[in-house]
Amino acid sequence: MPSSEKDLEYGLVSKIQRYSIKDGPGIRTTVFLKGCPMQCEWCCNPELINPHPEILKDQKVCVHCGECFSNCPEDAIFEEADEYVINRTLCTVCGVCVEVCPAGAYQLIGRSMSVNELVLELVKDRVFYEVSGGGVTFSGGEPSLQYRFVRRVAQELKGDQIHIALDTCGNVPWENLQELLDVIDLVLYDIKFADNDKHTRYTGTSNEVLKQNAKKLSAAGVPLIIRLPLLPGINDSMEEIKEMVTFIEGLDTVKQVDILPYHKLGIGKYIMLGKEYRLGTLEPPDRKHLEKLRDLIQAQGFTVTTGE
Repeated sequence: MPSSEKDLEYGLVSKIQRYSIKDGPGIRTTVFLKGCPMQCEWCCNPELINPHPEILKDQKVCVHCGECFSNCPEDAIFEEADEYVINRTLCTVCGVCVEVCPAGAYQLIGRSMSVNELVLELVKDRVFYEVSGGGVTFSGGEPSLQYRFVRRVAQELKGDQIHIALDTCGNVPWENLQELLDVIDLVLYDIKFADNDKHTRYTGTSNEVLKQNAKKLSAAGVPLIIRLPLLPGINDSMEEIKEMVTFIEGLDTVKQVDILPYHKLGIGKYIMLGKEYRLGTLEPPDRKHLEKLRDLIQAQGFTVTTGE
């Protein structure tokens, strides 16, 4: 993560995803920033939780040539059951394994980018923003953890009349979001659980701060798209959705509610990070049940989308 003296000029970026159509209106370029204050058990981007660079290892791609083992300067790679495995306690994320692997089995997640470097990448897609009503979305992880960097980049983009969206979990100090109010046009806001105990159990944090921040964003007049990640048997009962809707009804600037059904697309990343995926037995939700939940929310006057 950039030091406090440099975070106005540099950010830790994981990925720049072009031609996105699910992170706000129009065709968008989504910037994924590293670091998140929550530990959601179903997170499909676990490589973005740690606020520091990390190495992913795809054993399915590995050709067992031993180049990583031979060249690791920290002796952080060892053999186990005919596989080369990273000892993450010893690994300093120097990237040598990424450079020497002929099969591309290793991937470095998180690189430092300057404000100017990122802006130059994002304005390349300006024609798509203009013809589609799109723009740039800052996501993560939690982008507002790097709010100074996001603010600097957004200021440059706003000078070119580019629409800016922020995809946030909301579980950050209010000051982080407040610093971005004058440079963002839209906030995509996750609400995962109405019940605080469940929120704490499955994300590692209380939901009190994020509820207060949602109210403050609405009071500030910021347009909101509320996102509801739905986990079968965990937070998708009619009663729990009614509780969420009751909270959302208190937010005057909500433009849309997105239902995000649980999926298993991120499980492979846990393996590549050497982490345990705790919800392995959970299955994607029944489509008919999703339709009932959609109808329930729509009945309260909200525009609702259902998708990943």
